[in-house]
Amino acid sequence: MIQAQRTDAGRYYRPELDVVRFLAFLLVFLHHSVPLDSDIRIENLLKSFAPILYASAWACGFGLSLFFTLSAFLICELLLREREAAGSVDVKQFYLRRILRIWPLYYLGLALGAIVMFLPGGHPEDVAGLAWFSLFMGAWYKAAQHSFNSPARVLWSVSVEEQFYVFAPWVVKHLSRKWIYGFCLLLIFISNVWLFHLGKAGANDASVWFNSFVQFESFAAGILLCLVLHGRLPRFALWQRLMLLAGAWACWFYACYRLNSRMTDGNNPGSLPLIGGYALATLGSVLVLVAFLGANPKRMPGWAIYLGRISFGLYVYHDFTIYMTQRLRIGAFLIKTIPNYPVRVCLNVGLGLGLPLALTLLIAALSYRYFETPFLKMKKRYSIIESQPIAGAN
Repeated sequence: MIQAQRTDAGRYYRPELDVVRFLAFLLVFLHHSVPLDSDIRIENLLKSFAPILYASAWACGFGLSLFFTLSAFLICELLLREREAAGSVDVKQFYLRRILRIWPLYYLGLALGAIVMFLPGGHPEDVAGLAWFSLFMGAWYKAAQHSFNSPARVLWSVSVEEQFYVFAPWVVKHLSRKWIYGFCLLLIFISNVWLFHLGKAGANDASVWFNSFVQFESFAAGILLCLVLHGRLPRFALWQRLMLLAGAWACWFYACYRLNSRMTDGNNPGSLPLIGGYALATLGSVLVLVAFLGANPKRMPGWAIYLGRISFGLYVYHDFTIYMTQRLRIGAFLIKTIPNYPVRVCLNVGLGLGLPLALTLLIAALSYRYFETPFLKMKKRYSIIESQPIAGAN
C-alpha cells in the first residue's frame, strides 16, 4: 500500500534511510570479515552447514548493491524536487555538493592506503593503482584484474558512484519523467548485455563484480523506485515490512547459493545465472528500501540513525581496521590458551568481528566530527533541497 502523503518540497529527509545506510555498511563489513570459503575452523564446527555460512557471507556483499540503489533513489528524489521547486537543476551546485561530501574523505582514504603500501608487509608494487583510483577509475582497474592489495581497495565502489554522478544531474535536468523511465530501462538493458557477454566469455568474478556497467542496474532500480513512488511513502504493517526484508535476504542468498552469481566456487555459471543473480541482487535492494521507507522514525534506534549518518566514514575505514587487527593478531595468544575447540573458534571469529567493528565505529565518529563536518557545513551552502542534517550540529 502506498501512502499519499508527500513531504515538504523544500526538504527531504527520511531518518529510516540512515538506518538502511548502516545496514548496508554492516552487510559489507560482514562480507569482508566472515570467511568466504575453505576455512577449516568453520568446517570442523559447522560440518555440512558450512556452505550455507559461506553463501551468506557472499550474499552480504550485496550490501554494496543496496548502497548503489539507495544512492540513486536519493539523488533522483532530491534532483526532481529541486527541478520542481526551482524550475531546473543547477548542475554546478550539484557537483559542488558531491565534491564537498565525497572527495575529502575519499582522498584521505587513498592517502592512508598509500601509507599502508609502504609499511612492512605492504605491497608497494600496487602503487600504480592509486593513479587509477585518484581519477575515479578504480572499478575498471580492478575489473581488468590488476592487483591492488591496499585496504583502500574498497573505494572502487565510490568510483562507480562518481561515474553515475557524471550523467545523473543532466538526465533529470533535461528529460521528462517518461524519458527518465526510458533511460533507466536502457541502463538495465546495457547491464544485462554485459552480463550476457561476460557469461559467454567465461569471465571471472572480478571482471563481473567490478564492472561499472554491471553495477548500473542497481542505480537504474533506485531511480525507477523514485519515479514509481513519486514522493509518496509505502504504508505497511510491521509484519509486512519484516516479510519484505526476509524476501530481500532470500533474493541475495539464492543468487549466491543456487545461481552462483558471485562465483563462490571460482567457476563462471554462464550468462543466464549471472543475469538472474544480479537481477535478484537488485530486487533485494529495492525490497529493503520499500521495507524501510515510511516506517515510523520514532521506532528506529537513535544509534542506528547516527551510524547511518556517518556510514561513509564507516565504509572508508573498515578495511583498514580489519587489516590492522589481522596483522597485529590481537588476542591470538589468549585464544590459544582456551582448551575447548568450539569456544576457541567462536571467540576467534567474535574477536575478528568485534574488534575491527569497534575500531571502525570510533575512527568514523572522530572523522565525522573533526574532519568531515566542516566540509558538510560548506556543502549545505549549496543545498537547494535540504536533506540529511549534520549529526551533532546545533
